[in-house]
Amino acid sequence: IKEHAILMYLETIKSFVSGAVYNSVELTVTSATGTSVHKASKFNLNARIGGNDWTYAGDTMTGFKRLDNVFDLLSDVIFNEVDGDYIETGLWRGGSSIFAKAVLTVLEPNSTRMSYVCDSFAGLPPGKRSLDNGDRNWDNTPYLEIPATVVANNF
Repeated sequence: IKEHAILMYLETIKSFVSGAVYNSVELTVTSATGTSVHKASKFNLNARIGGNDWTYAGDTMTGFKRLDNVFDLLSDVIFNEVDGDYIETGLWRGGSSIFAKAVLTVLEPNSTRMSYVCDSFAGLPPGKRSLDNGDRNWDNTPYLEIPATVVANNF
């Protein structure tokens, strides 16, 4: 029963950080790169599961499948007694790290592992446009710019 309670807790955290907990009042945000204009559309759970949309109310753009991967990787680290801390670089609102911290807390309650989150808090850096035209203008997309104070308050 304890294992089931842990899984229920982690599913709850996953639903909150992804915004899926809000069901029909959650939105999918579509942003045109290089502009502050955003379009909101009806929430699509299947897109969110795969990480194929941007959340309006959630704290991560990481879909359920990738959050499950975070769980699997951290479980493996704990099971195999791998030393070290946790770091996420490039975190947007911090939801994936919030979920990772929840995983570490329930699977390793007496852990001394530290969690670190690192970001520019100013959006993405300019891409190498000569390598991939798809990199163009992501550095000018304000929806991706989350101040450090907002991220810190999410923890």
